Amino acid sequence: MMDFKKTKENVMLFWELLRMRNGLIAFFGVLVGASFIYTEGTPIHWASVFIAGFSAFLITGAGNALNDYCDSEIDRINKPNRPIPSGRISRSDTLMLSTVLFLLGLGFSKSINDLCLMIAFLNSIILVVYGIYSKKMLLVSNLGISFLVSSLFVFGVAATVQEGENILQKFGVEGISLITIITACAFLITMAREVIKDIEDIKGDKEKYAVTLPISIGETRTKKIASAFTLIAILLSLLPFIIRVGAFNLYVYGFILLIADLIFIISLTMHPSLSQRMMVLGMGFALSAFFLANILAL
Repeated sequence: MMDFKKTKENVMLFWELLRMRNGLIAFFGVLVGASFIYTEGTPIHWASVFIAGFSAFLITGAGNALNDYCDSEIDRINKPNRPIPSGRISRSDTLMLSTVLFLLGLGFSKSINDLCLMIAFLNSIILVVYGIYSKKMLLVSNLGISFLVSSLFVFGVAATVQEGENILQKFGVEGISLITIITACAFLITMAREVIKDIEDIKGDKEKYAVTLPISIGETRTKKIASAFTLIAILLSLLPFIIRVGAFNLYVYGFILLIADLIFIISLTMHPSLSQRMMVLGMGFALSAFFLANILAL
């Protein structure tokens, strides 16, 4: 007979270790990127897009598991309830799981096209470097994660490209403008969230001689920088109302974006542990705004 309690514990373990919430957002981000071709009246090869999304999900999970493996000593101070410090999984098993997920993610990306493989391989390298050196590279590590998140939309675009196709002709200037806007917004919001996470982890980071922004310039200045990144992202998110973006439902976009931007603003007033979680929620709404505005284009 199945032990439901044990099964539930295992599910919760993998949910925490792989940060599946972030993985699902990565999956959705790929779909959003691919949706930009939908408004151009071109049929989408959804099988390739979903495979790309699953690849992004796996590689994101792999990177999160590797990060737990590398930060296990710091987590004993900052987050003792994380899977490794709490003893629910060993470091060696975590490393093995991360390796398998990386390889599976790369394998799925190879099945789509060479462009997807190149993006997935580059992102995997960045995640490995981040996992090993994230606490020693000041803003470089934050920039790396921000690049990874923003590249999800490019990955979604790449999944729709067939061999020999011209991307500019396929998407047009208007489509590329939208992709650029969402990519820039994602980069800035992720930067804000990353430096806020560094504030949350400052106690353990200091004990392990890490080099992060709040340790270098203080928590108050770091919060101001996070606020600046967030406000710039909010301003950029308003560009579709100003520039010509083609088939794009501004009514749907505006309504959902208002919710997302309010969440981002409110998050800046919260404790870092709550703030960075609220930002994830806001990112979910922002992705939905772009996705539904594309799919429900007028």
